[in-house]
Amino acid sequence: MAHFYPSFETFDLADQILEAIAARTVGYQGRIGVAWYWRLRGGILVTFTLHYTVTEQRWDLLQAEAASPNVGVFSSADFPFTAYGTVLTSPPFIHELEGRAEWSNRLYFQMGDLINDAVLWLEMLGASIIDPQVRPPAAFPDLGILERALVKHAAFQLDGTFHLEELHAAFPKRISRRSLSELAQRWEELGLLTDERPRRITVALRVLSGVEY
Repeated sequence: MAHFYPSFETFDLADQILEAIAARTVGYQGRIGVAWYWRLRGGILVTFTLHYTVTEQRWDLLQAEAASPNVGVFSSADFPFTAYGTVLTSPPFIHELEGRAEWSNRLYFQMGDLINDAVLWLEMLGASIIDPQVRPPAAFPDLGILERALVKHAAFQLDGTFHLEELHAAFPKRISRRSLSELAQRWEELGLLTDERPRRITVALRVLSGVEY
């Protein structure tokens, strides 16, 4: 069976979508060959690829997979452009002919909605690192009352940031500045906090602490 791959110009147009997703997420590694890659905490590798559903001249589908060393592929998602079109009879797609590419029906394409959904799917993968099949339960500690309180305060009072100074100011008699810093470092190494500064709590940490997203 013959395999068809997008042209350089088609990839260039698709980059508009993937780079917008990358700007709002962590772990983006770039486009390598014919796919876009994210490397997430817990050894999770995410791959996005571009496909067609009708003919190789109409590229209109982004497919994504998430895999881990322990279980292989454990999550997948499809983002068909037609699902984000506003006119049923004029579905959006990247039209390619003899290596030249351009958007068709771009005016009817709610690209922002597709980007939002892809970002949400990537964020949801953050919770998968505490799935027993993806990562052994022993890799994560049971959270105590104070630790849960810290996460709750960060989520609802600090807009999701794990800001050490502000957290210590809120719990001055319950945890020292040094202990708080060491806790943040451990959680970052486990992928429960992001490595940006200030750190942010992840979906996985919310799940572990019982804090609603």
